This record gives sequence, C-alpha cells and structure tokens, in this order.
Amino acid sequence: MLPSRRAPIVTQVVVYKVGSADETFGKTGVAHFLEHMMFKGTDKVPGGEFSRIISRNGGRDNAYTTFDSTGYHQTIAAERLELIMRMEADRMTGIRISDREIVPERQVILEERRMRVDNVPSALLDEAVRAQLYGRHKPYAMPVIGYPDDIKKLSVNDLSTFYRRYYAPNNAVLIVAGDTTTEAVRKLAERYYGPIASRKTEPRRRPSKGAPDLPQKVIRADARVAEPRWSRLWLAPSYRMGETKHAYALQVLARLFGGSETSRLWRALVVDGKVGLSAWASYSPASLGLTSFDIGVHPAPTRSMADVEKAVIAEMKRLLDGGVKPEEVERAQNQLLAGAIYSQDSLASGPRIYGTMLSTGGTVADVDAWPQRISAVTPAEVQAAAEYVWRDDGAVTAMLTPAEGSR
Repeated sequence: MLPSRRAPIVTQVVVYKVGSADETFGKTGVAHFLEHMMFKGTDKVPGGEFSRIISRNGGRDNAYTTFDSTGYHQTIAAERLELIMRMEADRMTGIRISDREIVPERQVILEERRMRVDNVPSALLDEAVRAQLYGRHKPYAMPVIGYPDDIKKLSVNDLSTFYRRYYAPNNAVLIVAGDTTTEAVRKLAERYYGPIASRKTEPRRRPSKGAPDLPQKVIRADARVAEPRWSRLWLAPSYRMGETKHAYALQVLARLFGGSETSRLWRALVVDGKVGLSAWASYSPASLGLTSFDIGVHPAPTRSMADVEKAVIAEMKRLLDGGVKPEEVERAQNQLLAGAIYSQDSLASGPRIYGTMLSTGGTVADVDAWPQRISAVTPAEVQAAAEYVWRDDGAVTAMLTPAEGSR
C-alpha cells in the first residue's frame, strides 16, 4: 500500500512473477498472448467488458509483459477500488480461452509484431543483438512478443497451461497506491483474492552466463534507416545474478558516463568532438538473470562508424585510466535520487518500481534502501564496476546503417 492524498483516486497493480523468459523455445510469445486474453472475458464479466466497465466509471486500465513479469493496472476514483479488485480477482482464475477468441486475437498480435518489430529496423537489430549476447534460444534472447511462427502456432492448450501454472495469488504481487488506507486494502484483498487457491510453482531459472562465443558484431543495413546507430552492449550483473556488488555502482556509472547531456560521453562526442548527434549509456539491474550495460551513439552525418567507435573507446579508456572525480559521482547520485523521488511520487511509475522489484526476488526494504545504497557508492567502486563490465569477452557491437544506395 502506497498512500497518497493528492487526489481522490487509486491505482491497483497486480504483477505476476512470470514473463517471456519463462517460456520455452518453440512456444515464444505465450506470456504476451495471455496478457491479451486476460481482457477477453469471464463468466461474470463478458468479453471486452472489463475495460469498458472501468471506462464507464471514469477510470483507465492497461497491461504489460516483460522478460520477468506480467502486470495489469487500473486507475480509478478511490470509492471504486472494490470494483476493480473484484474484477481483477475474477480474471485471476476465470478467463475463458477458446479458439473463438484466440483466432482473431492472433491477428492482432501479429499486426502488433509487424508494427513494433518487423517494420522497425532498430527493433530487428536489437532482437538479433540479444540473441548474440545471451545465446540463441535462451531466456532474454527470445523476444517478449514472440517469433511470428510461434505466435501462429500457439493453441488453447498452450495458453491454458501457462495460465493455470502461473496465475495464482501466491505467484502475484498486489500494489495499491493512492487515496485509501492499508486497512481498507487488506480487507478487500482478503475478500476477493483470499479465497483463491494457491498453486505450486517451480523455481524460476535464468542462465548465469551469456553466449559462449563473445565478442560478436551484428550489422543491419536497411533502406528504411534514416538515422544510423552504433552501440555496444556488455553482459552485466543484476541485483540477483552475477557480481551483484557492482549493481549500484553501475547505475552511477551509466548516469555520469552517458545518462544526460552533461555526461562525459555527450560532452566528448557531441559537444566537443562533433562525432555524434547524441550519445547515451544505460543500465537496469532489476532482472532475475544477467542484464546488460549499453552504450550508444547516433553518428554525425559526416562521421563514420569507425570514428564513433574510436571516440567511445578513447572516452572509456580515459575513465578506466584516470578514474572518476568525487564531484561527478555526487552529481550523478543527485540526478538519480531526484529522478527516483519524482517517479515514486507518481501513481503510475511508483507502483511499477515496487512491482518490478518484488516480482524479481527483491523486497520492499530493497526499494526503500535504494537511495542510501546509491548515495554510498564511491568513485573507486564506480571505476571497479567499469573495469569489471567493460570487457571484450562480454560484448556485442551493433551497427544500424542505411542500405547501400538508399541515401
């Protein structure tokens, strides 16, 4: 329960501890397909009525699927909390999965895949990069939305089996944020989720290593590319796997190296060197398995990929050889802390932060202690994290370019 009295509204989020990385090769996309089917009705709430009822009551709802979790959320007037909790509990066990619903929804998902992946060169490249980084057919390498051939073959039995295996209260996290009380939420949760039987779940497994043949290079030339991109991704520890002691320092490293327009990489490549139009670094540690540390640059029109790579490597070497200054670490920490304060204050992103942590093996205490842990990171720890992650034997270099003769 995350109380907020700013407006008379509440947000309910139910996050299931299952995502696309829990699928098997040959049946990819089942977690995302099931997310769609959760809106297709139960005996109590007819097909398509779930969202319409919420809308008629002045609310909104949506859902998402990631590699490690699947979440469903609604925002509505505070006095309507019982309504959305009753309906969410109903579809935890009561959705109807039939060919009548699957056949048209399959076309919707295939169109979503075409729109978001097949018609987006950068998304196709990212899919290929993940396969090289984690190893083909491995969790995190297979796309969340699934491969087209698998989506076309998923059956009622596939979806029903996945639903029965993972959708239960003991495999879910309930978060309610907004203008209500812990006592009220507890009573409603006990009334609607309490009677639902738990189900036995198997331990979730993630590989502790990436692909065996790193480093790799992936190049995609596509006539649809308007803005080339150079990027490099390294396997990195998360909160849960690998050298987890580096997780907080890596967040500070990503921020000070390429997290803003005042970062090292932006200043060196965009402002001073005129090598790139933009530059960034990113890292997300909330993962059950290994994650990645990413650096990317959009080259300036007159500069080559080789120019960009040379400039990035030079800036990395400058950090590795010369370390980082206490004041830039402090500035990065302050930026991270400010962003966290704003996000937790939101009825949308605040619950999502807790849901992500709690569905990947973390605790409420981990979320609450995050500011102190970030603030405790030292310059020496930032450099040690960079030295650990920035290794050739854990990297994939990716290049997105226009097709020859297309420009």
